[in-house]
Amino acid sequence: MKTMYATEKELRILRQFISPKHMEGLKKWKCYSEDEILAAEKRLHVKLPSPIRDIYRHMADLLVTSGYLRPLELLHWEGKYLGFFLAPGEGDIIGIRKGKTSGGLYAWEENDPKDIAWEYEDKLADACEEGDEEGKQKAVTAYQKYWKKRNIPLLHAPLNIHKLEHEPRFNHALDAYGLFLVIHAIREWEEMTWREHANDRTCLFSDFFPAKFSKEYFQNIADRIRDDFKPISDHPELTSLGDFPLQMAYVHKNQEALLVLGQEPVCFMVLTKTDAKGDLLEKLQEQTGLAFHVGF
Repeated sequence: MKTMYATEKELRILRQFISPKHMEGLKKWKCYSEDEILAAEKRLHVKLPSPIRDIYRHMADLLVTSGYLRPLELLHWEGKYLGFFLAPGEGDIIGIRKGKTSGGLYAWEENDPKDIAWEYEDKLADACEEGDEEGKQKAVTAYQKYWKKRNIPLLHAPLNIHKLEHEPRFNHALDAYGLFLVIHAIREWEEMTWREHANDRTCLFSDFFPAKFSKEYFQNIADRIRDDFKPISDHPELTSLGDFPLQMAYVHKNQEALLVLGQEPVCFMVLTKTDAKGDLLEKLQEQTGLAFHVGF
């Protein structure tokens, strides 16, 4: 059975590199308290896996706003399945199966033939944005009542259920998938806004990797950055890109920079808490053989 890791340490590191300019956009959602998580567990009659608890406590605002995490209030069983995540770019729900504790992930389509559930989700989002506590509670109550009724028929089940396997680990393990989504969301937010912040030197991109390259090219980079950058996790398999030599994310030894790769690596992104210092960039350029600049 696979080990399932808590990811609080990694999430705390990653959170340091969410740009202040993005934080305003995260205010309509919030991270959840231990009491709120305990209340959800009582309602669902299940102890949530530790990496899921970590996500809700430390990164719910970013992932809910990005559309990749279901608000804690809306978690519900669908048959034997409990969905937490919405896969980027797809319609699949991703979560766990009742009675399975290995951290394996399942994907499915929600069985909502009347196509009503999204209306309650929108009402909740609107109420959160307006700070309407009564409206929030009404939307949540209606949503949960709807899914409770859907679950009464014994034959009800999600559609097209499949276990995520035979892919890079971040696609089929609960802890790794959560870290992947956070790294993906941070990178995505930065890429969406860099044109608006042309003078912002807390987010820089490297030159594109050569059109023709070998694994040895990336292994050499991994070896050269090792003195200054370490993988974001002590469990490298959590940010593994399959057999690719580099990890998804590295943190500087002084935690002053985050070095990120996308799911399909074409360049590096480097995030810093304050304007990137010349000596850090010079060393990084020397180690990678790539220039770093604002924008692509």
